[in-house]
Amino acid sequence: MPALERCVRMRTFLLTLIFVAVLAVPASAAKMPTLKPGSRGDHVKRLQSALHIGVDGVYGKGTKAVVKRFQRRHRLTADGVVGPATWRKLGVRAPSRQQTGSSGSKSAAVKALQRRLRIGADGVFGPGTSAAVRRFQSRNGLTADGVVGAATWRALGFKGNRPVLKRGSSRGGGGGGIPVRVARAISAANRIARKPYLYGGGHGSFRSSGYDCSGSVSYVLHGAGLLKAAMPSGGFVNWGAPGRGRWITIYAHGGHMFMTIKTPNGVRRYDTSGMDDGTRWDSRAKSSSGYSVRHPVGF
Repeated sequence: MPALERCVRMRTFLLTLIFVAVLAVPASAAKMPTLKPGSRGDHVKRLQSALHIGVDGVYGKGTKAVVKRFQRRHRLTADGVVGPATWRKLGVRAPSRQQTGSSGSKSAAVKALQRRLRIGADGVFGPGTSAAVRRFQSRNGLTADGVVGAATWRALGFKGNRPVLKRGSSRGGGGGGIPVRVARAISAANRIARKPYLYGGGHGSFRSSGYDCSGSVSYVLHGAGLLKAAMPSGGFVNWGAPGRGRWITIYAHGGHMFMTIKTPNGVRRYDTSGMDDGTRWDSRAKSSSGYSVRHPVGF
C-alpha cells in the first residue's frame, strides 16, 4: 500500500475516533463549564455537592485534591480540571432553562419574589411569604392558594420562564435547599470518611486516628450540633424519634449501626461496613432488618 494512501487512511481513522468521542459526551455534560483551581460560583458548588465535600463555591486546594482522587478512581486524566468527561462521571448535567429560569435557583427566585412583595428577602418560602403571596393574589383576582405559578409571576411584572414556588420551596442555609445542620453533618462525615476503622475510636475523644461504627455516627451528629457526647451503638436504639427521618436516619442494634443522610446527590449510606472502596459513604442500600430505626427530632 502506498505511503500516501496509508497516511490518508490513518487520518480518516483518527478523525472517526475523535468524532465518536465527541458523540459519547452527552450534550448536557458538554454544556457544563470547565472548572479548575481558582474557579468560583454556583457551578463549583454543584461540583462540591456531587463530590460530597464542604460546599463554599470556591475551587481551592482541597477541592482539587478530591477531584484528582475522583479522576484517578475513574481512570480519567488526574489533572484537577473538571471538563465534560469528569462531569459525566459525576453524573452532573447542565440544568435546563425551565429548571433554572432567569434567577438561577429557587432560593434566588424566592428572594426576587420577596423583594417584589416588599417583604424580608431571605430566600426562604415560609409562612410569612405564603401569606404575602395569598394577599397579592387575592388583590389581583388570582386564585389565592399561595402557589407562585406563571400567572402570579406575570401579575408581579416578571417575564420569561420562572420556577413554580410554594411554601417549602427553599429551606435555605446549607446550599441546595439543605438545612444548616444537615450541611454540617455532611461536612463532618466528609472529614472522617476515609479514616480507618478503629474499635472504640471516637468515644474517648471526638479527635481520633480512626472511628468505629458508633464513633463515626456520633462524630457526624456532633458535627451537626445534634449530639453532645459519643454513644455506643446500643445507646442509639432508643435515641431521638422513631422511624425514618426526612434528612437523617439512624439504624442501630447492640452490635452495629449506620446512618443515611439526604445529600444534594441523593440519599447516601454512611457505614463502616461499606468501606471496601476506602470510604464510609456508600450509594448501595442495606437491609434494615434487625435494626432499630430512629432519627434526630426535626430531621
